[in-house]
Amino acid sequence: MSAGVEVGALGARMTGGGFGGSAIVLVEESAAEKTAEAIAGAFATAGHRDPRVFTAVPSVGARRLV
Repeated sequence: MSAGVEVGALGARMTGGGFGGSAIVLVEESAAEKTAEAIAGAFATAGHRDPRVFTAVPSVGARRLV
């Protein structure tokens, strides 16, 4: 997670770390590729296999339909 923050991520959070877990990293769209590359580099340096990266786009959010 610190690798992402070092290249400009706005924040990061680890979730479900007991069995590998996931890191959720908040970045500007323009920094997404550079951040993913930095995280992959940190994994390689630590001797881990390549991470899987998924892009998520925020929705408008909940609202009343009626």
